[in-house]
Amino acid sequence: MKKLLIFAISLVAFSACYDDKGNYDYHELEEVLIDTAGTTMQAEYAIMRYDSLRLAPNIYFEGELVTDESMAPLDYMWTIYSATTGVGANQVIDTIGYHSVLDTVITRTGGAYYVQLAVTNRNDGIRQFFRTMVTVSEIFDGGWMVFYERADMPGYSDLALIYNPWVKSNSTTNRIYENLYSTNNGGEPLPGSPVRCLDIAVSLTSGNNYIGLCTDQTLVGVSENGFERALAFGDFFYQQPATEAPVWYGQHGGGAVSGYSSEVLINDGSIYTNTYSFSATEGRTTKFGMPKRSEEETIGELAAWNAEVPNAMNYGVIVYDQTNQCFRYAAYNSSRLERFAAQDVTKFGGDMLNNTGMTMLMSDWGKGTSASAALLPHDYSIMAEGTNRYLLVTNFATTAPSDNNICVGKYKLTGKCGGIANATTMAASHVGSFIYYGSGNKLYRYAYDGRGMAKAIWSAPNEGEEVTCVRMMKYYHATIYGYGMVPSADNLVHIATWNEQTQQGHLYQYRIDPASGDIKGKACYDYAIPGKVKDMAWKFSMQ
Repeated sequence: MKKLLIFAISLVAFSACYDDKGNYDYHELEEVLIDTAGTTMQAEYAIMRYDSLRLAPNIYFEGELVTDESMAPLDYMWTIYSATTGVGANQVIDTIGYHSVLDTVITRTGGAYYVQLAVTNRNDGIRQFFRTMVTVSEIFDGGWMVFYERADMPGYSDLALIYNPWVKSNSTTNRIYENLYSTNNGGEPLPGSPVRCLDIAVSLTSGNNYIGLCTDQTLVGVSENGFERALAFGDFFYQQPATEAPVWYGQHGGGAVSGYSSEVLINDGSIYTNTYSFSATEGRTTKFGMPKRSEEETIGELAAWNAEVPNAMNYGVIVYDQTNQCFRYAAYNSSRLERFAAQDVTKFGGDMLNNTGMTMLMSDWGKGTSASAALLPHDYSIMAEGTNRYLLVTNFATTAPSDNNICVGKYKLTGKCGGIANATTMAASHVGSFIYYGSGNKLYRYAYDGRGMAKAIWSAPNEGEEVTCVRMMKYYHATIYGYGMVPSADNLVHIATWNEQTQQGHLYQYRIDPASGDIKGKACYDYAIPGKVKDMAWKFSMQ
């Protein structure tokens, strides 16, 4: 004990004699303060996914309010990260801003998050922090999809989602979410001009499906709830084609019988199908196989179309050969493309399946033998024969390839339908005996059963607007459609326009009389679209 005491005294004496010759430069820290007093900022925020979040705290440097970022040697960084921990929590930290004011779209999935600002003094590296809670809700279980070519980036496509009481069951809000694809995929839009957007109900549980987005350069699949790219072009195939050149993406089958529905892709002159079975828990588990082929003759250029709601037990796919001016089919689960049986030439002056003499311009499925849950529609195609235009009506829903009366109607449109030579888009009703077509700045309705004159029922409200796309509110899946799950089914028309001078798109939605096609009243939803709309479709939801 005595030795320990002597050692301790020696240490004290040694330290007292030690001469500290260090060179230290002491200075006062520069004061940086983050303050929310006097601002409109809230203690917490509750927003919907893809809402904009704006946070503008007061930043003081050495007691002076920073009104211009060049006033002070400060760097700013906003981040967002999960406020929850444990199994299943998303612990990714995303940087969402580099300025004193945050004004950005929040794309994180539903949950509780912290949004944090770090202010760094460049002179000494010291940081000050501010943090607030943000709760994000997800609502993307339905709505109306709008697929457009970006006005600010010609040659690239993006997607918007409309959300209002007409297109989303039980909705009480009205809003549009723009550029959803690029927002959720690194800021990059989709290469190519839009061809088709389609939500195929592979699973009857919302959220388990992929939305197909097809341009003239690629096909991708995005998640239903988040619009993140889940499938690149090659992921759709067991063996990816050497050339990536899609012209059409569709579906085949009315959804009534599991295992008889398919995805359809026309790529680089070849037809691919993917037959799947419905599952309540799984999404897309199968892929496109080898392309269909013809052993008898060369397949010509194919129209951007397939018969989407045919008799799936008799047909595996139906396409139109523009070069040989004929319809072709492959039987269920067959790889061979074949011609149909010879048709009755006495009805229309020729074989309107195997030698139509016409080019298909556009087509849609619509009213057939029933408007009930059975969903047995016909296909309505605007065809060109020289300068003349015809409406060709074919029945693939209740026929077999051996039947000789599959073509059920041929109506001459030229001379009865104003602007038909310059029509850019069409839609067929599933309830009434009429079609819509857009030409110039007008939307026309033609009641083919009446065989009278077409009527211009709508004109674009602004000079320079021209109709680029028209769609009716309907969905191919018999169960979903028949049980009333499609909001405003058959009672709503969507009209998209484009103004070349102002480079501005628009979408107009109107209530219609489902039997006549007349617009009911002046009530309308009107949305500005940041591009030229080429396709639109209902986003599937089990509501």
